[in-house]
Order: sequence, then C-alpha cells, then structure tokens
Amino acid sequence: MLGIGDDAAILKPAANRHWVIATDTLVSGVHFKPDDPASTIGHKSLAVNFSDMAAMGAQPKWVLLNLTLPAVNESWIKAFVQGFSQLLNQYDVQLIGGDTTRGPLSIGVTVLGDCEQPVRRDTASAGEAVVVSGQLGSAAFALHHPKADDACLAQLHTPQPRLELAASIKTMATAMIDVSDGLLADLGHICEQSGVGATIELERIPIKPVIQTSDDWITHVLAGGDDYQLCFTIKACDQHRLPADCQVIGRLTEDRGITVTHHQKPIHTGLTGYQHFAHE
Repeated sequence: MLGIGDDAAILKPAANRHWVIATDTLVSGVHFKPDDPASTIGHKSLAVNFSDMAAMGAQPKWVLLNLTLPAVNESWIKAFVQGFSQLLNQYDVQLIGGDTTRGPLSIGVTVLGDCEQPVRRDTASAGEAVVVSGQLGSAAFALHHPKADDACLAQLHTPQPRLELAASIKTMATAMIDVSDGLLADLGHICEQSGVGATIELERIPIKPVIQTSDDWITHVLAGGDDYQLCFTIKACDQHRLPADCQVIGRLTEDRGITVTHHQKPIHTGLTGYQHFAHE
C-alpha cells in the first residue's frame, strides 16, 4: 500500500496466505572479496535471500536493503544496484525501504514473501528419500580454483535461486532447506529438527567433472557451501515425479547422525560445514 518515501512501508496481506520472512547479512572479506565486481555482490546479496524463500516454498514479494559503505563511490553503487535490480525485475519483487549508513562494507537484506503452506525443516520422516537439485561443490571449487572453470565461477558469484523448481516440487517435499553452508551441515538441520538420521551415497551426488581434479573435491561437495541448491525429502513413492534437475542421493534413517558411503563403504570425513564462529 505504501513503499519507499515515508518512515515505514505499509503492506496488506492477502487472505489465507502465510507470510514468510528471511534476512541475511553479507560482509566484505567473509561473504565476498572486496575487489569482487559490485554487480555480482548486488546479485548475490539478493539471491541468497531468494534462495531462503525457495527453501520454504514461498514467493518473494518485498525487499528491504540496508547498505553500509565506507565512502560514496558512485560507479560502485551504480553497478551494485544494477546487479540487485536485475533479480528484483526478474521475479517482480519490490524494494520497499531500508537504510544507508557509513562504515565497513556490508549488506543486509530482508525479504518478505508469501505462500499457501510453507515447507519446513522439522517435518521429515525415516524412510524418506533425500534429494538435491542441480550440482553441488561448484562454488567452493571456484573459491579455491578461480581460473579453472567459468561455470563454477558463475555459481560462486551469481547463484541462481531455485524459485521455479521449488514451486514445482513443494507439494511433494516433506521437508526442505537450501544448501548454503554445505550439504552435511544443511541436511543435518533437517535431521536434527525432524529427529531422524540419514545415509547419503557420495557417488550419487551430482557434480561437475572438473571438481574431481581437486584433491579436496569431497570437502567441496559435502561441506563447501554457497551452492544455493535445494536439499529436500520426499516419500519413496514420489521419486518418479522428480524433475530432471533433481537427484536422489540417499535416505533418512531412524538412527541419528549422517553416514556417508562411497560405493557402499562408509567413509569418515570429519566434515561439518561453514560456521562463522568455529575458530573463536
């Protein structure tokens, strides 16, 4: 009802819809390099929030942007806005407010969306299949090998939120999450909150062949993060309904914890996923 221009925006929710709200902060030197192109920083700061909407089976509608800048650099701001606005326009989402302050470069984005019925993390059951979309490990591989593969580099800098895919599978997904901190960490959230465990088969996880040229390819695939693909669970009887871009990689178990196998033999990785305060 009222967007940018007053002290606050005014929204009127539609009847029989759930509001879904997500927020993320991206900090220079942590989530992106200071010399990354401003347009890709703008794109990624919004894409990661849209990915949260996809994980909930929701459609983004409104965005708030808090931008902290060390100085006014008009060319940087113009490129940032270009990358940010491209995704806004692609998904017909409105920027309705925010704040601009001076300080170390960081971007805070809040997205508001809606849906009829959100898909949660705590609704999976033992015996269900574990599924991932797209390919995993590409962003982590590109972070460590930036000149090895252009497609992997694009996944790192300009991830594409899986909103259309989420809309097509949300009625069969029993639980869902986006893969932002690494497969083991994010699947672990589903397992912990649903009170189940999981067994996943490493050889069934879809990856780009170039990733296996790295000595750390298993780490990239299982714990690299920044994939922004979807990890979800479905009943076994629904496997034939999966889109071509989705792959069953394992199943949920009654025993807690996640077991990784490679050609039917358990492997011990010692991997978890990205944690901001792990070294504090």
